[in-house]
Amino acid sequence: MNLLLLTTHLNKGGLSRYVLNLAKGLTQRNHRVVVASGPGEWSREVEAAGAIFKEIPIRTKSICSPKVITCFSRLSSLIKEYNIEIIHANTRVTQCLAYLLHKGHNIPYVSAFHGFYQPKLSRRLFKFAGMRSIAVSKSVKEHLITDLQIPAEAIHVVYNGIDSFDSEVKASLRQSWGFGENDFLVGMLGRISAEKGHELALEAMMRLFGQFGHLYFLISGKGKVEEKLKSRVASENLSRRVRFLDCPAGQFLDSIDVLLAPSEKEGFGFSVIEAFAKKVAVIGYNTGGIAEIIEHMHNGILFNQYNSLVLADAIEELMLKDELRNKLISQAKEDSYNFTIERMASETDRVYLECLQLQKEEHDYAD
Repeated sequence: MNLLLLTTHLNKGGLSRYVLNLAKGLTQRNHRVVVASGPGEWSREVEAAGAIFKEIPIRTKSICSPKVITCFSRLSSLIKEYNIEIIHANTRVTQCLAYLLHKGHNIPYVSAFHGFYQPKLSRRLFKFAGMRSIAVSKSVKEHLITDLQIPAEAIHVVYNGIDSFDSEVKASLRQSWGFGENDFLVGMLGRISAEKGHELALEAMMRLFGQFGHLYFLISGKGKVEEKLKSRVASENLSRRVRFLDCPAGQFLDSIDVLLAPSEKEGFGFSVIEAFAKKVAVIGYNTGGIAEIIEHMHNGILFNQYNSLVLADAIEELMLKDELRNKLISQAKEDSYNFTIERMASETDRVYLECLQLQKEEHDYAD
């Protein structure tokens, strides 16, 4: 098939990673994949994955932006040039654009939903849900049914996938960061925003710093509340115990002992399955997609109260119980094979085929 994947940008983050990994998986299944997006750091990675990257001026959050019309014209040309058979949209604006292209060119389109959205009247009236919708977790599917009123039978759950990390060689940066073998490194990876729980994690770590002199908190990522968080670390005189880093996700995970995922809301949780694959113990809040990946005391730890004391207790438990930590790591590594790029692409492929069949049935009925 000739496929068109649409997104607003390709900057580092979960959504861009989804597009990149899906493009790679679909290309491996011998599809021709065109990714159209605003500019971003990962455009070259898309091309390296075997897909075709086309830049479009779609950096807007408004479906009423003139950029939508400009991009409609550009994408119409791409549809003809590459004989596109399916459009797969990943943001509100590109879903609107995909709907217009669907109407203008009679091409099936799929809308992927990656998180939770405010159930505004405009979203319920103009769903842009595609001929079929993809939800990245069961909890997102339930949200789409309940809050956006998308029919359950039109939604498929397709979990995100990652590359397998089968090498036993770790690219640890601990020594270059100034840490020793006996230091215990707890980390958070990804966008630094209010809902991700960095403040809660910092408060939990502060409860433990006095008791454990070899405990450190490492944060890798960028985001809206980054400066606020850095200011608090400075005001609490914690700059020696809390470090802000900028390094590839794989190397970060190779270097830490425990990953925290204390998001208040989370559609899926890429960093959790990456930690599983990298043999890093994970503690996550019992919500959304995180609770669908982590099984408490089987492959990780879930905490049920959004409370820094509860989170601190979980961290301390993994620090002191090596046998438990190793058991969780071992099971998590095995479970990581449930979240591969190959499986993600295969299940997405089935959604595409269903859309093509729906289109054929509609055409036959019209005749």
